[in-house]
Amino acid sequence: MAAYDSHSITLSSDLFSLTVHPTRLIFAAGLSSGHVYTYTWPSTSDDDDETPTTEQDYTVAWKTHRHKGSCRSTVYSNDGETLYTAGTDSLLKAAASATGRVVSKSLLPSITDHATVLLPLSPQHLLLGTDAGHIYLYDLRTPSHLSSASPAASWTSMHEDYISSLLPLPATAASTTGFSRTFIATGDTTLTHLDARKPGKVLSRSEPQEDEILCASFVANAPSRQTGGSEKIITGTSSGVVTTWNKGFWEDHQERIPLSRSTGDSIDALLTLPQGFEVEGAGWGTFFAAGSGDGKIRIVKMGGNKTVATLAHAYSADEARRMAGGRAKAGDYTEGLEEGVSALAIDCDGRIVSGGGTVVKIWTPREAQDEEEAEVQGKKKRKEVDCDDDKPEGSDSEVEGESSDDEKERKKRKKKKRKGGKGKAKSAGVKNVNSFTGLD
Repeated sequence: MAAYDSHSITLSSDLFSLTVHPTRLIFAAGLSSGHVYTYTWPSTSDDDDETPTTEQDYTVAWKTHRHKGSCRSTVYSNDGETLYTAGTDSLLKAAASATGRVVSKSLLPSITDHATVLLPLSPQHLLLGTDAGHIYLYDLRTPSHLSSASPAASWTSMHEDYISSLLPLPATAASTTGFSRTFIATGDTTLTHLDARKPGKVLSRSEPQEDEILCASFVANAPSRQTGGSEKIITGTSSGVVTTWNKGFWEDHQERIPLSRSTGDSIDALLTLPQGFEVEGAGWGTFFAAGSGDGKIRIVKMGGNKTVATLAHAYSADEARRMAGGRAKAGDYTEGLEEGVSALAIDCDGRIVSGGGTVVKIWTPREAQDEEEAEVQGKKKRKEVDCDDDKPEGSDSEVEGESSDDEKERKKRKKKKRKGGKGKAKSAGVKNVNSFTGLD
């Protein structure tokens, strides 16, 4: 099975949202404390001189206390020039992505109905989903700027529970802008098809599914034999099953792909991998990554729907103790312990970025020679562990405090949809921080 190496970045509090810049090696993380951190890291092309990357290569570009309460959602504009954030303070803010300075803001229609997800549908349209199942459309006067204090359109009570995902559908051949006007929304156990030009109207709605739908992703080149076409939607559910939907047929799903159903952990994040993405030993095909409550990222090849690689964003307590071989001191193996994967993205170099708990990881495929060496070391380590099975056996935070109410709600929601991903990792703090004052 293909092997990957990762670099971990430890955040100062729990991750609520993660977004990666479309053209630069930078990500923005929205935290439960209301802070937003942006990190940069080296390109794979910088490795030509064979100089290994170090901790100092992964640096904070800027940070700020963006929202009172938690920062629920972060997303870059289509051109990457603006970073939109929404928090439990009922504010939607637009900031320059390079500096973090706020350029405009808008108050949500209700101070008690908080944002759950943001989607830049086009340079002129920004969508926002809420806890109460509402969807609001904000009209952008110029690219990346909020033009008014209130939404231009809305879809109320689209779902009985919170909006778990918003997903754009590709533009049709008749589009004059190249940007889509239709999108998918998920919440509770249903999926809805909506059009930005028809506010308040539902084009179609699925039948209630067996499980809660938590996330969604669009696949443009899925194997089409006997599956109704190559354009599909995949959705992650609370039972650990990924379901596939044929584009245009929204009444019910077409296939079920069980990934973490045996453990009872939910699929909380989905990422369609770009065309040309390679997984060693898996051959050519269409792949997607699924992040689940057990802390694992499973890369699946569509068609046969087989898992071809598994990445460990976090470990269970038993896995961590086995890896430590019973010789580690308490706390040595607690980074990301029992934290589920809540976010997945891919950077402009084609590397997978995962987030969950207080940890963000950037994954790089391991070179064949390195993989062979790692396998030899792994065999040695397992041999040592087998002989020692019966053996036993933070830093200061820069954040003043977290939003306790929203943290309780988050844990309640996680408990409702899965059994995994409830642990907390220790914060190792952050280094190389450039703190801006007066950003908000």
